[in-house]
Amino acid sequence: MSLLSVKKYHFSNAFEQEDHHHNCVQLLVVQQGLIRVETQASSSIVTEKDGIWIIAGTKHRLTMLKDTYLYSIFVDPLARADFPYKTQVVNISALAHALMPRLIGMQMKYAPHSIEEWTIELFLNELRYLSDLYAFELPYPTDRAYYQICQQISENLDFPWSVADFAKQLNVSERTVARQFHKQTGLTCVEWLRRKRIQTGLELLTQGGNITDVALQVGYDSPSAFSTVFKQRLGFSPRAYIAKLMDKQGKSIK
Repeated sequence: MSLLSVKKYHFSNAFEQEDHHHNCVQLLVVQQGLIRVETQASSSIVTEKDGIWIIAGTKHRLTMLKDTYLYSIFVDPLARADFPYKTQVVNISALAHALMPRLIGMQMKYAPHSIEEWTIELFLNELRYLSDLYAFELPYPTDRAYYQICQQISENLDFPWSVADFAKQLNVSERTVARQFHKQTGLTCVEWLRRKRIQTGLELLTQGGNITDVALQVGYDSPSAFSTVFKQRLGFSPRAYIAKLMDKQGKSIK
């Protein structure tokens, strides 16, 4: 295969791509909008200007929300020896963003010392330094019983879940569930729930939900509590996020 293949897509309506895999690395970079990427091991949210690095052979399912623009980049995993070794949400550098439009349709059988060679080599070198955005990743438990309780929680985020509820559902002690949950996911039960609520909140806001309704729907007592956690995790408030969306879509903030 070529070292690199770059295409750009626009999804004017919400779209879901069923489970599939590739024989090379795929890097999805969101230019505008939001996508959800689900594998057997985790669920991840990718927001504007960020990306997700999906290693070769990883079965995954994609959900693109309405009016999403993204780059789909296929990379030969042997193009560099020190590429990221696992599927992960990643920060994309300003230089990589600047190079992507130039790579679309570029002839990959380039002449030595050509502008094509320099551009591709520069982009591949940028991919060696992708940094993991852990807050956007939600690992699944490996044990079926723990996985099922996580699914139940995900479907009822407005319930005030606690570690005691996890333990009761699994019929084990709180100490056991805390130890096993962290062993299987690398997260505490509380952190897993917090990430799930923020991920779902991001999706609902992107789809047009207002802050108060979204806060209550994902389990916060008030918009201010939701806004505080949202800003701590993402670096910007729900209102700022909606303002940015509305500015691009020519609408007013709800």
